[in-house]
Amino acid sequence: MPGLALALLCLGLKDPPRGAQDKQPSEELSPRPGPLQAREGVWSSYARLLRNLPFRLTVAGYAAYTFALGGLAFWAPAFLERIRGMSRGEATVQFGAIVVVTGFVGTFAGGWAGDYFLRRSRNAYLTVSGWATLAAAPVSLVAFLSPNRSIFLPAIVVTELLLFASTGPINSAIVNVVAPGERATAVALSILGIHLLGDVPSPPLIGLLSDATSLGTAFLALPAVIALAGLVWLRAAKRS
Repeated sequence: MPGLALALLCLGLKDPPRGAQDKQPSEELSPRPGPLQAREGVWSSYARLLRNLPFRLTVAGYAAYTFALGGLAFWAPAFLERIRGMSRGEATVQFGAIVVVTGFVGTFAGGWAGDYFLRRSRNAYLTVSGWATLAAAPVSLVAFLSPNRSIFLPAIVVTELLLFASTGPINSAIVNVVAPGERATAVALSILGIHLLGDVPSPPLIGLLSDATSLGTAFLALPAVIALAGLVWLRAAKRS
């Protein structure tokens, strides 16, 4: 009940003008347009975003990153069970624990690194995301190729740490490569793009590749996709 009451009270709150805290004034600080003008403004915002090369590159890299992360999250327990000989329960618990710990540590470390290097470069968020993800590619290859438990489990941990390091910086990068008044639209469009091209198609595609070859072979595609995400983000950093 308290939560419902708070939600009802929030309905009366007005949205603050977008970009009000930015040094440069935003076009949306002016009075709100009517419904027709607002609709036209949304479509023109989409058109401007799609013409924004740094934004397109950032979202493209994010889609590749999400493709790899989504496929790994879905198939990793099966990989550990079928290819590495773990029991189903052990594989699920081991990978679940790895995701929880590395998700917390990697996200914190990546956010700290992005803010630290932002003092030296305006493109630090993209650069940190690019290099961390690119570094994850060879480590993930070791994780998927080595049959030695003392090697592949630590390699999976390092891979997940490096991947989760991009969580904070890349979302900050998305709002930094667009105009202040288009940030909400940019985030919405990026969410649609990364799910449509990333974690939605990756599990079935990896499954199809596994059926045609083997799950071990299918997993070898993931390091290439991870490397692609890192390279695209580094390209975006140069073009921002």
